[in-house]
Amino acid sequence: MTAIFNGIAKAAESLFSILPPIGYLTNWMFGILITVGTIYWLWYDAKVRRGGDNYMAKKG
Repeated sequence: MTAIFNGIAKAAESLFSILPPIGYLTNWMFGILITVGTIYWLWYDAKVRRGGDNYMAKKG
């Protein structure tokens, strides 16, 4: 019975050793996505204010 619990513990340790890099990657991906979205939002707003076509406001 102890061997089973030790096996589960080893599996959990190996799983948890993989999780921190995945967490860092997720943080970077969200950061990049937010940065790109903000830059696009500011660019689009400047384009519409100069008289560009506001295609986001059009109804379907």
